Amino acid sequence: MFEKTAIRTAKTLYALAIGVGVVWLAWLCLTSLPVWAAVLMFCLGLPLLALVAAPIAAGGALLAGVVVGLVVMISSSSARRVRYDD
Repeated sequence: MFEKTAIRTAKTLYALAIGVGVVWLAWLCLTSLPVWAAVLMFCLGLPLLALVAAPIAAGGALLAGVVVGLVVMISSSSARRVRYDD
């Protein structure tokens, strides 16, 4: 249960973090530059953003996944204990 919850949470948070980064970069390029320059900068900036942001997002998602997994494991074990006492 811990592993499944931690992995699902980490994957979801990682996808959200990378998606937000891509949308932010696209918004930044499109609002600041003409269309041709925005396309060029987006194509050049996206790999750089991925190189920098991917390890940070993966580490944060891993830590958040472990914390959520521990919370679920602790809460489910305490809920089971109460249920068996009836």
